[in-house]
This record gives sequence, structure tokens and C-alpha cells, in this order.
Amino acid sequence: MKSVKIISISFAILIFIINYDKGYGQTTTDSADEQMEEECTIGVANGSATSDGRPLLWKTRDYSSRPNNEMKYNTANPIKFISVSNAGSSTTPWLGLNEYGFSIINSVASDLSAGSSGPGNGDVMEYALGHCKTIAEFQDYLDATNITGRTTKTNFGVIDSTGAAAIFETGGNNYWRFDASASARGYVIRTNFAMNGGGSSGMERYLRSGKLIFDFYLENQLNYKSILRRQMRDFSDEDSNPVSVPYAGTWVSGRPFGYIYCSLSICRSSSVSAAVIHGVLPDELAGYTTMWTMLGQPASSIAVPYWPVGFTPAEADGVSTSPLCDKSLQIKDELFDYSDNTNYIDSYKLLDGNGNGLWTCTFPAEDLIFQDVDAFIDTTRTKKPLAVAELLSKEYQHATAALATLDDCYHSQILNITSNKVQDQTELYPNPFNDELNISYYLNKSGWLNIELYSLSGIKIMSIKDEYQGTGKYSLKLNSGNFNIPNGIYLLNISIDNKSKSYKIVKISN
Repeated sequence: MKSVKIISISFAILIFIINYDKGYGQTTTDSADEQMEEECTIGVANGSATSDGRPLLWKTRDYSSRPNNEMKYNTANPIKFISVSNAGSSTTPWLGLNEYGFSIINSVASDLSAGSSGPGNGDVMEYALGHCKTIAEFQDYLDATNITGRTTKTNFGVIDSTGAAAIFETGGNNYWRFDASASARGYVIRTNFAMNGGGSSGMERYLRSGKLIFDFYLENQLNYKSILRRQMRDFSDEDSNPVSVPYAGTWVSGRPFGYIYCSLSICRSSSVSAAVIHGVLPDELAGYTTMWTMLGQPASSIAVPYWPVGFTPAEADGVSTSPLCDKSLQIKDELFDYSDNTNYIDSYKLLDGNGNGLWTCTFPAEDLIFQDVDAFIDTTRTKKPLAVAELLSKEYQHATAALATLDDCYHSQILNITSNKVQDQTELYPNPFNDELNISYYLNKSGWLNIELYSLSGIKIMSIKDEYQGTGKYSLKLNSGNFNIPNGIYLLNISIDNKSKSYKIVKISN
């Protein structure tokens, strides 16, 4: 375990940002919703930066038109590997790990120049995983394809079993290498621009990721768990500032209460999978390099460990799609249920501040997986031969448990949870009231609304409203004279699609 570092904060990044006009990003409202098809947030760290001295490689994959991702085991090349690939017959890896501990990820760098022919981003990663044992061999491949050309414009992140860690900004006929060991703090971060490209795509996520990873580093908590839990499920605004969950507010006028606009966040509606690859020390077996993967939208998924030793379980690689990814996408549909703009997520379905929400169900289950795998790996990393059967058993055990947990959480915390957001914004005034009671309420989604008046003993006195209403803010007046309501204490019940709450109101005379 390394000691906590006390360092001065570099202001280079601040100078970098000042040189950009404030208009580089998307607007502060949610009007700029068109996104690149593939935008990812990636990073790499060597052992000097991590809490256990082992290298890390991570990626949140954003690709909205390819939401179905699977974990596949590839045996068609000289070196076997596992990867996250699009569901179905495709074997192209978009992040992966091979049996020698060499791992690779990428993020599109839109400001680099691609060649007109040659291997593309996925082709490069497939070749590297199937033929390279080390970063040095990967660089040899880049040198060779510099001459023949590539159709790449990307940032490739790589680690290997020697402890090396780097990012290669890679164009059609050139590349630039950024070693984690040469950086001030032992890690390198990228989104969708290159330092040698001059662009700024993904700048908001770049800045937010930099703040999070720096905090983990200072806390001596830069590890696979902090990245999976705290970075890959992070929400932030247009200024890269964190947004809390639940979000007790309205993002912009007319948007639903409690919904977070996350197009500029690391965790977004376009995020389709995420992984942290946890490397080994030089004296440990490369096969114990662990690929912690969340199939589907990270907020609605559970991380499961995989190793490059055999075919992945059916829960992660189904006949046509992955059941784990399918369940995550089913939950995602409920989280991102604001049809007017699907970049909004209902934060109260994640955590409602009262002990309910999806994460109160999924996070404890994920913690148990972390604990079990850590205990197992810590006792076997240096043992020979590689515990292949045990590793495959762990994959099956935790993939099966994760799927069952997601299904349970979907029913217990998504379908059956009572949302109080409509009631939290309900205003009744004046209360006590004489002639008129003003009732103001907000509907976070369309549904059948009932407003009814009851006596304290539970006897229904009248129905005030009974109709289908769309999303938005509404108000009405209850006139005691028109309805002949005598003085006394009553219960006003407001329900939307059978989810209700009662409020005590008092009628008094002048």
C-alpha cells in the first residue's frame, strides 16, 4: 500500500481552458442534444498512482445506436482474449484483455486526421489483442501501420503485465505516446479530443474526470472500485460541477422535478457499457488481470469480473443479446422515461433520500461481489498453475447473481417504488383556509390524476379532479362555498397512477 501523496496542484489545465472561448461546449440549457455517435471517457494509471500498486485501464463506452453489448471470448487469433463487443455475430472488440495481460481501450479523437485506407479503430484493437503481449509490441504494430496507413483517429489506452501504462493519440499515419509514468501523477485521461489535435470535444467530461481521478489519487483511493462506483456513475453540469443524487430541483423551466440533464456527464443516456481493467504486479500471473465490466447503462447495471481464460457465461454472452445488458436496458428505460428529451434521468429512482431507490438495491450486491473477488484473487495471484476452473466458476457465480439482483431491483425499486416528487412540489395555501384553498401541484410524467377530499375518519366527501393529465405544473381552487364544506379538519388525497399521498387541511370561518 502506497502512502498518500502531498503535492501541489498544477495550473496547466486552467491555462489550457482559458485559451478556449466559453462557447467551446454545448449550451447551458438542454437545447444542443445532437451528439456524436461514439463518445467515450477513458483513462490509464500505472502502479505509482493506484492504491495497490497495480495498473488500471478504464472506459465508459458511449454509442447510442449500439446499446446491446456483450462479453465475448475470442479464440480465432494466435492470442486468446475477452472483449466488450456489439451483440450478435460481431467479434470486433471495443475494449478488451488478452491472456498475456495486454489490455486496450479507445475513445474517438475527432480532431485527429484519419487515413483513407487501412485498419480502423476496432480493427487495430482486434489485431492488438490477438497478436500483442506487451505495449512495446503494440507500438511496433503502430510503427508498421504508420507506413501503410490507418483509418484511425482515436486515443488508444493500453496496459500490460509488466506494469506499463500509456495512451497513444493515433491518426492515419502518425501517433503520439503519453506514458502514465511520465505524467506528474501517474495517470492520463482522455475523452474525444487529442492534445495534438487542437479540438475540445468532450471537454466537460475531461475536466470532470480529471477532478474525480485527482481526488481518488489524493485520497489513496485510485482503484477499480472508486472508478466503477464514483466516476462511471457520476453526473455533472455544463461547468463540470457535480450534481447530487437525488437532485432536488428543476434543471430548466418546464422540465420535470428531480431529473438530471446528463448529456455532458460521464454517465449519460448514450452510455452502453463500462469497464475497469485491473492489472497485475510483475511477479503475478498475467491471467489474473481482471476486467470488471458493466453491460448496459452504468447507472442501471452491476459490475461483474471476467478473466481471459475461457468462454464467458451465458448471462454476459447470450444467443443474440446479453441477458445482463437486456435487464440493464429495461431498467434504463424507466430511469430515462422523460419522452420529451431522453437525455434526462430521474434521479429519485436512483436514490430518493428516504432509503429507497435502485442504488440502495444494486450497490450492496455489487459490494459483495467486490469483497468475494478481492478475497479470492489476493490469495491466488502468484499461485501456479492459473486457477482457470475457479475463475470461470467466479464469472458464472457473479454474473448469475448480478442478473437475479437486477431483476429483483427492477421490480422492488423501479416498478413498485412510490415516487413523492409530485407531492414534494405540492403547495396548499392558505392553510387554514376560509373561502378558497389554492392547490398547486407538478406532474413529473403523464398519468391519471385523482384529487379527493376525505374526512379524518377516512370517509370520502368528494372528488375534486379525476382525469388524465400530461407533464407540467397545474393549479386549481377549492371553493368551500360552492361545495358547502363546513369548518373542520380534512385530508386532501392526491394520487397519480395509484401512487398517492394525503395532506391535512383546515377549514375555518372568518
